[in-house]
Amino acid sequence: MVIEIKSHEWLLKATDNAATLVETLRQVDNICQHCESASPMVCAERCEIWKTKNELLEMNGTLCADNYFRGLLNAMKNDRRREVIDALSERRHSIEDLQEYLRDKGYYHSRRTIGNSYVEPLLEAGLVRKDSNKYRLTLYGRKFRDVLSKFDVEDSLPSHSRCYEEILLRKLKDGPKTYEDLVGPVPQNSLSRTIQRLMEEGLVVKTKSSDYVFYFRTKKAPKKKFSPTEKKIYEAIPEAGASARELSNEVGINLRRTYKYVRRLRKRRLVFRREKPRTYELTSSGGEVADFLEEMANLVSDASKASASLLERSRQTMAAPDLKNGGFVEEAEGKYRLSKNGEILAQ
Repeated sequence: MVIEIKSHEWLLKATDNAATLVETLRQVDNICQHCESASPMVCAERCEIWKTKNELLEMNGTLCADNYFRGLLNAMKNDRRREVIDALSERRHSIEDLQEYLRDKGYYHSRRTIGNSYVEPLLEAGLVRKDSNKYRLTLYGRKFRDVLSKFDVEDSLPSHSRCYEEILLRKLKDGPKTYEDLVGPVPQNSLSRTIQRLMEEGLVVKTKSSDYVFYFRTKKAPKKKFSPTEKKIYEAIPEAGASARELSNEVGINLRRTYKYVRRLRKRRLVFRREKPRTYELTSSGGEVADFLEEMANLVSDASKASASLLERSRQTMAAPDLKNGGFVEEAEGKYRLSKNGEILAQ
């Protein structure tokens, strides 16, 4: 039997043993199946497991809202909100407690400012919950803090933004991209400014390879006889093209002489050149921020799945009594299953 006053300990144990919120739900479901609660009211009033499930269930609409991820990113890009999250990870705080905590950290704000500007966005994101006059981190908020504590992303991203920087960082996590590759995720009229900001922050660099000019053969047939070196260079150019450096290594002459003979072939219109687009790629710091964003996105996805699972279960539970009255479902040991009539209907 699980005693209700120990539900907090069971919840912490399940959370520590589970990598995801979905797995946490599976573990606490097993606990709930063996719980002999005195009444449903005891669960609602005293059981931390029940409260946590209810919080995740209520978050479904929040997690499915348009631009939720952008709002979450903007909520965390504030040092005082991060301090509030740290404070609430230790214990519950009232606004007065948070004011004192922030004052010790060097931040002096009115209680109204703390509530409206720093706590409210965390409430809207589902990271914080209010009980009576005190605030605490939700289970989702604790998972979020775990991700946040693994990375140093302070002040590297602009606050109150449309999160174009974050979009590009996640896109570049897959590998170097050309300017044209990045136009889709970010509007073209904002792309250059966004790239420039990321480069100034040291999160993205433009490739500086000297081998960005490639040479290709034209379809024109040679009319004049080649010199021996011209012939070697002409025949060394593959269909996919080659840089001057690659031709130099293939033919075995220095780079200066390679350019000389390539120019001759170009004058005869047997070879043409094409510049390979420069690409943008993440720096080591940019890669760390991109990893953080990826973990955040995974956490949001995990919370969405957990919440959706609880919502579906809630709908089934609500529908079960109606089906029971109709003779399609029967109850046994507190669980619902199809009756014979229900099995026939299902077929």
